[in-house]
Amino acid sequence: MKSRNIVMGLSALLALSFAQKADAQVGEPYIHDPSTIMECDGKYYTFGTGGGGLISEDGWTWNGGAVRPGGGAAPDAIKIGDRYLIAYSTTGGGLGGGHRGTVVTMWNKTLDPNSPDFEYTEPIQVAASLNDEDCDAIDAGLLMGPDGRLWCTYGTYFGFIRVIELDPATGARMEGCRDIDIAIDCEATTMIYRDGWYYLLGTHGTCCDGVNSTYNIVVGRSKQPTGPFVDNMGRDMLKGGGKMVLAAGYRMTGAGHFGLYEVCEGVQKMSCHFEADFDRGGRSVLAIRPLLWKNGWPVAGEPFFEGTYMIESESASAPNTEQSPYCETPCLPHPGARHSRRLSNSSSGVLPHAPSAARE
Repeated sequence: MKSRNIVMGLSALLALSFAQKADAQVGEPYIHDPSTIMECDGKYYTFGTGGGGLISEDGWTWNGGAVRPGGGAAPDAIKIGDRYLIAYSTTGGGLGGGHRGTVVTMWNKTLDPNSPDFEYTEPIQVAASLNDEDCDAIDAGLLMGPDGRLWCTYGTYFGFIRVIELDPATGARMEGCRDIDIAIDCEATTMIYRDGWYYLLGTHGTCCDGVNSTYNIVVGRSKQPTGPFVDNMGRDMLKGGGKMVLAAGYRMTGAGHFGLYEVCEGVQKMSCHFEADFDRGGRSVLAIRPLLWKNGWPVAGEPFFEGTYMIESESASAPNTEQSPYCETPCLPHPGARHSRRLSNSSSGVLPHAPSAARE
């Protein structure tokens, strides 16, 4: 096993503000069902249920101000080329008293509402559900695979989770594409890709009940984006399987709506919301954690604290090199500048602002 110490200096202000205290993001990070975090012209954006969303200049302090028309629920976002594709649901999930709903997509050249180029295209319907159907058209999740194919998962507990293929040039459903059932007993799904595997992240448990919510994030993986997705115990997600990624802790409960943020090569973070932050009156808040990997499975890192850190590689395939496992300055800025204590990761750890590394 190799290990390295990473020492980073923080200002006295940060030390006074955050010493030994785990926080959700600061400012007013109130959001439900946050989309994957997008960077646009040096700022960070995430969208939520009901329209609108949050903006951050440093990836840590978040406030309202993001603009997404159409209302609806549970959006997701992805950058393709020099444009941003947004998917969201017009209804469904039992919202408004029924399960009839649609998933739509739309484009924008920028996410900055003050830019002269800020203008969304007309929404395009890519999926739909009826009240008596065994799937809800809600909770869209987007992934561009390594082969350039664009996938969208959607669905809730009311039936199956499904995946469809979209046209990455238009955001429309691919002609002849059929819905494929890939999971049950979860919602708020999205896929990520790593080392030849497609990982399906879903949210299990109950939502929308404040401190009583039991949301938790689970995962399965497959060699194909259409499944079958199985967990570390070999359980198919079509039969209720799923390995735990994150649930509750640090006076927050109800983790849901996973999003991946690639800081730079080998360094990743995950976003989600917690249904209730006990220190913010039980409100739903945005959270960002290091995303680590162990034995081929994603692991949520600990909340960010100030301090000195050791990064440990537990993978036999970890490169035996003097190169530091974190990104250098060109990868900054990035969401979440503070870092987690004693992290384990198969490829990398967290990303300090001004690191100096000493190999043990």
